[in-house]
Amino acid sequence: MPMYDYKYLLHDDADIGHAADEYSENEVDFEQTTPNVNAGGEFGLHMVVTEAFTDLDSGAILWIVHGAATSPTTKHSGMFIPVANLTLGAHFYVPMGSIPCLRYARALFDIVSESATLGEVTMWFGTNKDGAA
Repeated sequence: MPMYDYKYLLHDDADIGHAADEYSENEVDFEQTTPNVNAGGEFGLHMVVTEAFTDLDSGAILWIVHGAATSPTTKHSGMFIPVANLTLGAHFYVPMGSIPCLRYARALFDIVSESATLGEVTMWFGTNKDGAA
């Protein structure tokens, strides 16, 4: 698994999507109203599957959510991931895109069909220098 900065760690080798749509365990406070972290187009959300998913019929949408206050819920950028791709070791990257990010950000694992019975991930914000999918 690629290296990441601990202060941008959102979810550490933990269950997600077993009961319903789920937000990451942690969020990031960029400490500025509009931190401009996506200015170069090389910053975004990483997710690595650390336990393969089962019973997740269609897949999930991995969202970056952001807001001006803690516990943000406004969707920023996202990517659909079919269940067939949620295999052990799979690495996904969602770029921040062109919309400015607000002060607080976290991830949302948005289930498209049935909840998973197994499946764990590690998620963090960082650059895409490692060439993730």
